[in-house]
This record gives sequence, structure tokens and C-alpha cells, in this order.
Amino acid sequence: MSTPRTMTVETITPGLELEETVFGPLQRVDIVRYAGASGDFNPIHTDEGYARATGAPTVFAMGMLPAGYLAHALSDWFGGPQHVRRFKIRFTTRVWPGDELSCVGRVESIEDRLVRVTIAARRRGPGPDGIDLPEEETAIVGEADIELSE
Repeated sequence: MSTPRTMTVETITPGLELEETVFGPLQRVDIVRYAGASGDFNPIHTDEGYARATGAPTVFAMGMLPAGYLAHALSDWFGGPQHVRRFKIRFTTRVWPGDELSCVGRVESIEDRLVRVTIAARRRGPGPDGIDLPEEETAIVGEADIELSE
């Protein structure tokens, strides 16, 4: 996993690329555990037969599971969740069992102590059998506001 860092307004500049943080590979058990923790028991995420009956090639992660990993990375880049003031994301593709999740970010601007960051999570892996997917594609894009100390 990752470790929270200590950042201050003086130690960062616009254009700073945040260190890639990788989670996974995501396993089916991670999806089942997240279902239990979140209360999202939609069987499309945990029941292979049900997922296939709906037209999906297999089960896939709930969107909020990779979003949680992205929030974890964001929190660690800036020293903990107490600094996050806004976290806005959009899902762009599914994340499959066996995928790694690569989280990246970039400092866009700094105004007073408010740091605006663009963030993304990329799924990395072959995806399910029988589906022609790129080895890596963006699964989540977003932006965040971080309030740092002087």
C-alpha cells in the first residue's frame, strides 16, 4: 500500500506530477468484501451466473471500490484525509478481477492554501476472456481540492 506524506504549500508547485500508486491486482474476494462493507449486494458484482445472464462477460468491481482506492492514494499524497475538501469523479470503464489499479495525479493550481488536483485511476490488465480490451485504460477521471498548512 502507500504511506501518507507530509506536504506543505511551499513544497509543491503547479504542474507537479504525483507519484503513481498501484493497488491490486484486484481479486474477486476484494469485490465480495467490499460488497459486505458497503452494503452493495448487487449480484452482478459477485455472482458469475447472474453477471453473464445480464450480458456481462464476468463479475466486475463496483465503481466505488476503485474510487476508494483513488481516494486512498489522494489522501496519502497529501498527508491524510483531513486535508481533502472536495473529491469529484466520473467513471469511464469497468474494473475487472485481475486488474491492477494505477492512481495518478497532477497539481493544477494553488491559491492560498487550496491545492487543485486532477486525478485518474487506470485499470491495467488483460480483462475478462473473450473481450478485446486495451492492456491499460482510464477507469476514473476526477478532480480534488486539498487544503494544506503553510
